[in-house]
Amino acid sequence: MFRKLLVTVSIAASGYSTQASNSDIAEGMGQKAISGGVNLLTGVFELPLQTVKGYQNGCDYFDSEFGSRTAGTALGVCRGFGHWYARGAWGGMELFGFWTANPPHNHGIGLPFDSQYAWEMGTQHSMFEPNFAQGCKPIARKLVYGVINTFGGVIEVPAQMIKGSGEGDIVGGLGKGVWFWFSREWYGITSVFTCIVPNPEENPGYAFDGFWPWSAVTE
Repeated sequence: MFRKLLVTVSIAASGYSTQASNSDIAEGMGQKAISGGVNLLTGVFELPLQTVKGYQNGCDYFDSEFGSRTAGTALGVCRGFGHWYARGAWGGMELFGFWTANPPHNHGIGLPFDSQYAWEMGTQHSMFEPNFAQGCKPIARKLVYGVINTFGGVIEVPAQMIKGSGEGDIVGGLGKGVWFWFSREWYGITSVFTCIVPNPEENPGYAFDGFWPWSAVTE
């Protein structure tokens, strides 16, 4: 099944060489594969780092330093496992989905990692700032965006055909639309199943023409 998918995508992607540089596509695929491999292999560093952060930050609900440090450490361990899983899931998606195009960015979509790489301290994102309702909004946005890409990714096919016809290459638009459709399915399903865990704010790889499946004809 996976081999058939790769063949279909390869045929589709080769159909629009006039619309996108082959070197850009190859470079994007390489960057995504490297990024995915790094996150997949180094995500375990999140566990000790988040534990240390939890100890340093403590927990405001306890008056005593001992109670605050203890609770903060426990929360840090839980957060570390969550970030470790998130790095592994997102890294696997990028590594095994290196052939896909991707959203231009993830700003506001999903809780952000503290840093680009797992071994960096970075800046911890809090779900309670400015308040819990606002802090949870990125989770809801990621879920909604994932559902839209999963069920609405097919819109890329007619959208890219319309765009291609305007550029005098409707066949190339069809190929690009099929590739983008499969790519949005890949990112959409991943986003749905990882909506409660963090993800990077920036995406390596070759970007879609716009943020939404219909962006090719509306932006």
